[in-house]
Amino acid sequence: MLTKSSAAVNRQTSSNGTSRDYEVRALEPGEFVRWDEFVRQSPQGTLFHTTLWLEAASVPYQLLGCFRGNEMRGGFALGLLGNRTAGMPHRGITPYLGILYPASQGKYVTEISNNKEIGIAFATFLAHEFRQVDIDFSPEVIDTMPFRWQGFTVGLGYTYRLSLANFDSVFENMDAARRRNIVSAEKAGIRVETGADLESILRLREISFERQHLTPLYEQTAHKIERALRSADRCLAFLARNKEDKPAGGVWIVWDEKRAYYLLGGYDHAAKSNNAVALAMWRAIQYTAVNLRLAEFDFEGSVIPPVERFFRKFGGTLTPSYRIRYRRPSVLGRTVSVGRRIAGKLKRMALNTDQIQ
Repeated sequence: MLTKSSAAVNRQTSSNGTSRDYEVRALEPGEFVRWDEFVRQSPQGTLFHTTLWLEAASVPYQLLGCFRGNEMRGGFALGLLGNRTAGMPHRGITPYLGILYPASQGKYVTEISNNKEIGIAFATFLAHEFRQVDIDFSPEVIDTMPFRWQGFTVGLGYTYRLSLANFDSVFENMDAARRRNIVSAEKAGIRVETGADLESILRLREISFERQHLTPLYEQTAHKIERALRSADRCLAFLARNKEDKPAGGVWIVWDEKRAYYLLGGYDHAAKSNNAVALAMWRAIQYTAVNLRLAEFDFEGSVIPPVERFFRKFGGTLTPSYRIRYRRPSVLGRTVSVGRRIAGKLKRMALNTDQIQ
């Protein structure tokens, strides 16, 4: 699903005095192995940046490299969502994309300076090539100044990251109520099936959404991604069953070399086990630490208060992440103009309604 784009060479000096001597260009398919290795080594790299994920997501995408000579010094992954529009392919299940920097080498001051130059090169390229950009960075991206300098706006999101480096202490560091949830589920005879069918998790998710009068999205996409990840041994479902062997709750996680990520889950209220999802999540965390030997679990946070509270009680660290947005000025002007026309029409309708009444 790769598409090409013209190359852009940045050899000017920015308004803030930062020198940029980089070439930014779209990578060719023959360079994808190189890209995936860069993702693996980059502190900002995640499963969602890899060609494995992007191909499975079945949305046109573009991988950009920032080069000095033949050396790739940075990367940027984005989905192509329309006419010169860059964004997140299926944002609901693709939490992170965007910029990647190389692994740290040398002094901090040198690293941060180099990364700023790389950031400016990408920001300049994006503003030139796209009319609209809307990308969520991984939490490891902490410096958005290069994008602000180029006219991007920056938003803030949150997740919870649970350190598994000292796994023996993870359970004790949970909220006391969460520990009771897990123990109560075990005493009630809830058992968790590891390696369950994703369809079971999606059905529970659908039931959860129905109770909230919402419609779940991305189900077909989730199946495509699951098939690709299962072949690569990068995902697993955990299904909690009650004493009657009926599905009560479940979660689906994916992982890379750095951490595991919770992506999908659900709960059947009719099963009458409020603790089933908590136990399923705990089994997923245990699997991440013991079987995968990964040092971190990402809850891929939510701004919905009950969901945020559920994640929070597992004891993870509240972790910010950034979203960059760009609208070319002409696009903004048209948006404002359309907005004014709509507002005027609504005002006229309101006046007409008042006259009828």
